[in-house]
Amino acid sequence: MSYIFTVRETDDDVWEPALAVGQLFMGGVEALSKRILRMPSGLDDLSGDWVMVDPAAYGEFVDAALKRRGRTGHSEFITLLDGLLPVMIMLADKAGATVTPATQAERAYLEWARDEDRVLRGHVWGKGDGGSVFVGNPGVIHP
Repeated sequence: MSYIFTVRETDDDVWEPALAVGQLFMGGVEALSKRILRMPSGLDDLSGDWVMVDPAAYGEFVDAALKRRGRTGHSEFITLLDGLLPVMIMLADKAGATVTPATQAERAYLEWARDEDRVLRGHVWGKGDGGSVFVGNPGVIHP
């Protein structure tokens, strides 16, 4: 059994993760939407395993999450968000939602999140001056 994510305007199924993956993802999105960003996510869970994606609203939600990540220095918050935000970006790309980075750090993060080898390459952290810095994983050789 799996979750199905369908684009509202086109009726295209764009992601079908395993049920537990969909439940975990939607739980994270719901917490981010209701408790942190206090805005609609653009994802409408119709039946507990079928989600309609509104690309415009979802793109705004992902933009807000990306911006929120860049404004925090709390390492545990960033670590938790870094488990969710790359998947959110992947779904945005598949659903045709526009994600618009506003800073160099946000652009660097999007590039990292879209990199299939991101787990091996480390993380992108924003600096106080608006720039970004790459922090590699120890013991990993980077090309």
